[in-house]
Amino acid sequence: MRSRMSGYVARMTVVLALAVFFLSPPAVCSAFRNLKDGEIPPDFTLKDLSGVEHSLSAEKGKVVVLCFVKGVQDRSIRALNGLTNIYASLKDKGLSVFAISENDESIEDLQSLKEKLALKFPVLLDKDREIYGKYGLFIFPSTAIIDQEGRFVFEYSSYGSDFEQALMDKSKVLLGVISEEELARSEMKHEIQELTPEAKEAQREMQTARILISRGMGSKALPKLLKALKLDSSLVDARLMAGRLYIEAENFGEAKAQFEKALESDPGSHDARIGLGTVLLAAGDLDAAEAQLQKAAALNPDPALALYRLGQVYEKKGEIRKAMTTYRDAIHRQLKMEGKTK
Repeated sequence: MRSRMSGYVARMTVVLALAVFFLSPPAVCSAFRNLKDGEIPPDFTLKDLSGVEHSLSAEKGKVVVLCFVKGVQDRSIRALNGLTNIYASLKDKGLSVFAISENDESIEDLQSLKEKLALKFPVLLDKDREIYGKYGLFIFPSTAIIDQEGRFVFEYSSYGSDFEQALMDKSKVLLGVISEEELARSEMKHEIQELTPEAKEAQREMQTARILISRGMGSKALPKLLKALKLDSSLVDARLMAGRLYIEAENFGEAKAQFEKALESDPGSHDARIGLGTVLLAAGDLDAAEAQLQKAAALNPDPALALYRLGQVYEKKGEIRKAMTTYRDAIHRQLKMEGKTK
């Protein structure tokens, strides 16, 4: 009896610890959860595809763009294409660009991608995901700008239609090519030229929804997201937010539809797979949930949440040992991502 009770207590301790990690809302919505605006990020020394070492500290005095990517992901490829144009325009003004990839892809595949995209800046390998953990990354691509003093001053989460222009303009300001006033005029001009009235309205609706969600007003945010999607059906982030709100409302059919449409637009979206797996788990379709969450964990550089949900699947299946192993792995991955363990 004591042994059985001890096992139960241990299991509940792990589950409660995971609940603290994954069911509490994050304090800050940022692609780099361990970095604060204006602080100096952890230094690193990483090798490029030719084995040459590059250190962040060695770039002090320059403006540095760091783009964390998955080479097989469409959004990452688009980001790299955008950075190619930025680098060509500003490299002689004092700009350095580094693409950083984890260990999911072979050097040969990355070299092939570099040649295909004609990248002129280094692609670095973070084989042990050490920098991913120290910087608190959880989405691909994620792009940071470091100023001449080595401070983290700008970030861009994922990839959007304004990616290239946003990074180009911020880099130009830091390099002294344009002023803040000129940047403001450039942003206004870009919005007028690049976005249709429908796209602009969709972006406004989505941004309003983000604010409402951050204030705990999800029921008011959902109509905004649906309006944004009616105006621009390609907004994957809006679909993900809508799917999560439908889960909160226990409208699993609508949630499933949103996550499936998100995957149609971006098959590599681990967030969409986690959402779909969560819906299938709630619906009791455990085998399908397991399949989706396993894919999400394999795709994700920070698979802790996917592993947590996968642990829930195993627990519902009655596979307690497997569930506990997966829960512990989720905790370890979360602690590693936060830089609290190796």
